[in-house]
Amino acid sequence: MEMLVTKFSKGKYRNEGEFFSEPISAENVKLMGEMIALQALRTVKKFDMKVADKLYIGLIKDLHHMREIDYIVSDGYDVAQTAICFLYQFVGHSANEIYGKDRKGKKITIKLACYREVDRFIDGLRNRTDRRGTIVESIDFTDYKALPMDPVNCFEHEQTDYSKYDELVEALQLSALELAILNCYMNGMRQAEVCAELGIGRGTINHRKASIRQRFYVRFGIF
Repeated sequence: MEMLVTKFSKGKYRNEGEFFSEPISAENVKLMGEMIALQALRTVKKFDMKVADKLYIGLIKDLHHMREIDYIVSDGYDVAQTAICFLYQFVGHSANEIYGKDRKGKKITIKLACYREVDRFIDGLRNRTDRRGTIVESIDFTDYKALPMDPVNCFEHEQTDYSKYDELVEALQLSALELAILNCYMNGMRQAEVCAELGIGRGTINHRKASIRQRFYVRFGIF
């Protein structure tokens, strides 16, 4: 499958490793910022589907349609603009050059520093207290373990294998509503959030959950 960096560079770069090995320039800084924004949102949305997923989908749509007449970019492109503005300070330098040291004294590259800047922007949108007064923890983009591997194509396929989950869902023959409820819980939503998201009551959710559970027990012979 074709990588987005290959597609939007019109085949000039085969992967992100090759792309980011080039010096930052006025010609490539826009695409560099867009790719960093996509990776950052893809990472964050695994922890926070409510905000980051909407921004990620919006940004993907922007990249495919923003050259169309009268097209209005989404809020997701603000994330890309944050990355572009940060990188533009370093035109002529490589994104892999050392930017400085973090609070722990670890050296970080310009690219990782850009992730940190983007993360701060995203956190400004997502770090709002929930009903219990708890703030969602931010993602530390100075930690290499928090980032997608480069130059793996992290846009065309997920690292997690969902094939068994898909097989299970197919075997249970869920209705559209049951599948929507299951996906909400898989994304870590609480019952009240599922009610608000799908516009249904607790009784309906409990009834559907019981139906799914029963079919699961029958399917696997659990009694």
